[in-house]
Amino acid sequence: MKKTFPVNINGKVFYIDEDAYELLSNYLTQLRAAFCGTEGDEIVTDIESRISELFDERISAGANAITFADVNSVIEIMGKPADIGDMNDGITPPPPYSRDTDETNAENSVVKPSRKRLYRNLNNKVIGGVFGGLSTYLGWDANIMRLLYAALCIATYVWPLVLLYLIAWMIIPPANNPRRILESQGNPVTIDNIGQEVLSSTPPLGHEADNSSVTFVENAFRVLGKFLMGLIGLIGVAATLVATGFFAFFLVAFIASYGFGNDILINALDWDLDHCTSTLVPIVCSSACMAFSLCFIIPGVALAWTAGSVLFNYRKASKTTVIVAAIFETLIIVATVILMIYATHLTRFL
Repeated sequence: MKKTFPVNINGKVFYIDEDAYELLSNYLTQLRAAFCGTEGDEIVTDIESRISELFDERISAGANAITFADVNSVIEIMGKPADIGDMNDGITPPPPYSRDTDETNAENSVVKPSRKRLYRNLNNKVIGGVFGGLSTYLGWDANIMRLLYAALCIATYVWPLVLLYLIAWMIIPPANNPRRILESQGNPVTIDNIGQEVLSSTPPLGHEADNSSVTFVENAFRVLGKFLMGLIGLIGVAATLVATGFFAFFLVAFIASYGFGNDILINALDWDLDHCTSTLVPIVCSSACMAFSLCFIIPGVALAWTAGSVLFNYRKASKTTVIVAAIFETLIIVATVILMIYATHLTRFL
């Protein structure tokens, strides 16, 4: 039997289970650590007021006491401190203003808007919020985008664009906390803006029960999307392993030909090297095949890593990594084409 005792939250007394109290206490402690200073204290007070309202709605619905599940639901609705804004990473401080600061300095203390980011908009969605997010990012009308998508689906036999939507659903992160909502709108990520977003974006406790049919469809698509990303990840792993195996084979062929004059492995290719007297030919052929194998390794790793970052919350590759990989891939493709053309020319005329 659980212990319950009265707790005063924002002037209202609630009976709360012991384990629920510990969870709530830890949550509020983390909030106070995240929102520091006088302004932060005001935000935490406002959040506590909203929590009190949510608990009051729960008691009005017939609950005798606040349980661990109730507190957990409130935390999910309000957002965890780490999700609210990643307070130690990238928060722009509010404009430096005090009573000793004149009006001119206050006017010049302007917080620059944050760089706009693409997120799925969970407040403007039919299924996954992809078009809601795109409309927020691009400044277009989401309904027009959905109508165009439906028309294109009909024109392309449905499944290609449905597949593309599922991939976008899995790759584009949701705007599920105030920081991401502000970034999706291009608004400054300040403590004040985050606090206001926390209070304005909290739905009533238990609101999801009214959308059970939508939730079922969304969960079904989410499962299908995860299956699809898992399949893509397996394809990436398989492509990487096969390409690595072929690269190793042609590397051995290169060493055998260049180091020992043995062309048995390289002769397994379609090129007829029996009439070629130049020792350059098998070396060029094996090098061309190695380069061709390398063309599939980087895309395979990229597919596997992308799928893993979605399914298992791996850290996504940085922009620098993506750019460097793209440059290497381009150079490898160019080298492959040149070596293949040169190898074909040698085997044809020597």
